[in-house]
Formats: sequence, structure tokens, C-alpha cells
Amino acid sequence: MAVEVFDDNDRVVVRREAPGMDKKEFDLQVIDDVLIIKGEKRIHRIHKEHTEGYYHVKECAYGRFERAIELPDKVDSDKAQADYENGV
Repeated sequence: MAVEVFDDNDRVVVRREAPGMDKKEFDLQVIDDVLIIKGEKRIHRIHKEHTEGYYHVKECAYGRFERAIELPDKVDSDKAQADYENGV
């Protein structure tokens, strides 16, 4: 799970792309100076499974994930907030 982390003068910003997930599927915690991101990306069956042909290709990652990200500066966990819009 790739992330971007940068210090924007008065705040630390962590950016992660997670297309296809709903914000309710994330568990975020700030412990000391570490951001912990947990969640699970589930397979959503929109189309009927195809059974014809000789091979099947899946390139999307699914399943549970957890990532601990050391933040570059001291943060006040009580003031931490998260936004999630259009998969970012």
C-alpha cells in the first residue's frame, strides 16, 4: 500500500489512494507519532462471472491490509482528521 507523506507547514498530510473502497471500511489510529491504517478491500461482484475461455486475469489486490506510517513530526492525535473522496 503506497502512500505520500508531506509536511505542509502547520500540518502533516498523508495521502493514500484506495479506489473502490468506502470510508467506513477504514480504521485509522494515531498512536504517538505513527499513523495506523487498517481495512479490507472486498471483491464486489458487479458483472456475472465468465466461465468461457482458457484463462482468467485478476490484477486488483483484495483482502485485509494494515500499514503503520511513521509521521515526520510530532502530531496532536486529538486534532487528527481524515477525508476520503473519490478513492483518495
